[in-house]
Amino acid sequence: MPRTELTRMGIALAVAVVAMSFLALDAVVDVNSGAIKQRIETAQASIVHVAMSHHDLASAVQAWTHRDHEKQPSAIE
Repeated sequence: MPRTELTRMGIALAVAVVAMSFLALDAVVDVNSGAIKQRIETAQASIVHVAMSHHDLASAVQAWTHRDHEKQPSAIE
């Protein structure tokens, strides 16, 4: 491999390392406790909403089946 090509590869490697280091540093600085807290609260609210939806659905199905059981004996008679 010619020496100039190795030099170019070395420079490209150095630029890539500097760029990745800059991006990693930017990501660390960008994350602050307020943003993390907000994301956690949003996730908790979402989980609670899903749990309540499942509970409401289970209650509705239970009421529906209970209503059907009450109607069946009167329909047979």
